[in-house]
Amino acid sequence: MGKYIVKRLFWMIPVILGVTVLIFTIMFFVPGDPVAIMLGSNASPDEIAQARELLGLNKSYLERLLNYVSGVVFRFDLGTSYQYGTQVTADLLERFPRTVMLALCSMLIAVAFGIPLGVTAATHQDSLSDRVSMLIAMFGVSIPAFWLAQMLVLLFSLKLGWLPSYGIGGIKYYILPAISNSFAGLAGIARQTRSSVLECIRADYVTTAKAKGLSGRKVLMGHILPNSLIPIVTYAGSRFSMMLGGAIVIENVFSIPGVGTYMVQAINYRDYGAVQGSVIFCAISFSIIMLLVDLIYAYIDPRIKAQYEGKRRRKKDNG
Repeated sequence: MGKYIVKRLFWMIPVILGVTVLIFTIMFFVPGDPVAIMLGSNASPDEIAQARELLGLNKSYLERLLNYVSGVVFRFDLGTSYQYGTQVTADLLERFPRTVMLALCSMLIAVAFGIPLGVTAATHQDSLSDRVSMLIAMFGVSIPAFWLAQMLVLLFSLKLGWLPSYGIGGIKYYILPAISNSFAGLAGIARQTRSSVLECIRADYVTTAKAKGLSGRKVLMGHILPNSLIPIVTYAGSRFSMMLGGAIVIENVFSIPGVGTYMVQAINYRDYGAVQGSVIFCAISFSIIMLLVDLIYAYIDPRIKAQYEGKRRRKKDNG
């Protein structure tokens, strides 16, 4: 298993380097001078030239790229915000817990409601429960998160006054954003669960368990669900990454000061340093999440365990 983890860690390196080079190149060739935007229209050419030299923007593309990549790799330095004059890494680390909190709450709602919905649909195939469950899933996939967020604000904040519509505070501030961000994931998990459970229901070992006289509940909990987990975990992990990215939109709707709000403000002010740092930070976060998903996948999938244990056993035998 250790080699499996090391292999996955090495795969993260070219991905992060590729994202770093790509986003730096895009931002380098984007029209507009960030120094002129930062200093305003009244700045003289000498002031602009002095600021460009101070920020290192007067160097060639290759020099700036090498300096930036080395800073990211060796010091985790994502650059400086032109707008605030602060370190992008510090700004993102301060805001990241709020974004993670929103994504975790969204994932909890999606799993808590999506899996039972999918199991109900599978165990009552072609019944009214199945059709209603899949109708909910279809709506979840079709409805845009930002539109759902605005409708929830209109109903629960403006009309009923039950929940706050913006800002951060206690857990109640995350309820509407988490529901908005989770609906598509809930629908996807329900559909994936239904498909996986239906596949397991038709398996021979389930027929054998029923023939032994086990109750439907014991067959479901002891045989069907454990063997349905692998595709569900894989989908849920990729969905969590999408929820983390979807928080960019939801945070702006609810004015949550997270990574998403920071990135959108950086784009609006053409704060190129903050934009490229935010993209790289998100790429690193997504890579770590997918690594954790792979580790969970390897833990629950006996085939991967057997593969690496078999290799280790053969090496011992050959040695």
